[in-house]
Amino acid sequence: MRIKSIQIEKLFDLFNYDIPLDNPENVSLITGPNGYGKTMILNIIFNLFNRKFEFFHELKFEKITLKLEDEIKIVINNQKSKDNSSLLVAFYKNDIEFDVLLDKINYDKDGNIEVDKMGLEVFEEATIKPSEVNNVIESLKVHIIQEQRLFKEVPEYFDEDLPYYGNQVGIKNIKSVQYHSEELSKYILLIIQKSFEKTQELDSTYIDRLIDEKNIISENDYISRLKILNEKQSKLIEFGLFTNVQKNRDYSEVDAKALLVFIKDLENKLKVFDDLLTKITLFATILNERRFTHKSIKISKEKGFYFQTSKGKELKLNQLSSGEQHEVVLLYELIFNTKPNVLLLIDEPEISLHIVWQKEFLNDLITIAKLQNIQVIVATHAPAIVNGRWDLTSNLAEIAS
Repeated sequence: MRIKSIQIEKLFDLFNYDIPLDNPENVSLITGPNGYGKTMILNIIFNLFNRKFEFFHELKFEKITLKLEDEIKIVINNQKSKDNSSLLVAFYKNDIEFDVLLDKINYDKDGNIEVDKMGLEVFEEATIKPSEVNNVIESLKVHIIQEQRLFKEVPEYFDEDLPYYGNQVGIKNIKSVQYHSEELSKYILLIIQKSFEKTQELDSTYIDRLIDEKNIISENDYISRLKILNEKQSKLIEFGLFTNVQKNRDYSEVDAKALLVFIKDLENKLKVFDDLLTKITLFATILNERRFTHKSIKISKEKGFYFQTSKGKELKLNQLSSGEQHEVVLLYELIFNTKPNVLLLIDEPEISLHIVWQKEFLNDLITIAKLQNIQVIVATHAPAIVNGRWDLTSNLAEIAS
């Protein structure tokens, strides 16, 4: 499910917007001066599809309309009075209303929100039961990359070696670049374990499958498939992900059946790495093409990723500049933490980035959007991020009414 457009009436009691979000690239850019609501538009979408309706009670607006694929429409009407604030959330299919949710907050005599909230409980209960509303909300998973992304909040425990058994004592902030490096290491080790299990499974049944195999492989097919597999193995070895290289055998008609089983097995063993290898290759290629000053990124199953100087000396991740850390964290989030078929919201990707990196960002983003099959909406101040693609851009200052 994708969003085709968003219309907002009286945002901040000032602005009316009609913003198209449907284009062949599946990447939309929202620009405009400070105070026009670029970030707020991202927050509207995020909070709606994450069922955070309290957000809308604090927001000044009259009406929000989101048009989705399959002729689905969601309309949020805001009604405020001295005594209460009510949200009417209506769902339409082919312009026929099929459900309405009411979320109502009452205020006490001092204007504070009372604890008792009408309607929100009804909505929360509805999410447990199958419903058309639930299907619409859950059809669009929304992930947001915030403006502040250099630090990450993680749980803090008494015994950090045993986080699942120790007692959580609070939240601590750690560098996002360090967190993602450790996260990638865990991901790599998980895939290596899956590869080991697949290898054991195939090796244990090799004889039976060889006996049962009825087909043979031709010489041309064997050579072409083996070439692809050798290239994949070389890439895995380069990243330190694969060490158990199987010895190649020359083609022989006498062994054509056994060679077919061998090729199939090797394809299945390496297939486990496909998604990881695609993402790591893209991640490393983009960062190394950024030409970080006298340094390049390296991948390691023990460290996840790290950087090395042109003289071969390893750098600590906190030795990267703010701009370099922003670039690493942003790309990592895009490539590794954004799931297929989601709506990705990015707030101000240009922060701390060199002008050259800003100009390259949109092309990278379009590539990643196609790879991950995602829709992306970006809020940005920077003309360099747009990089000439005004066809993808809505300027709030120009379209406001």
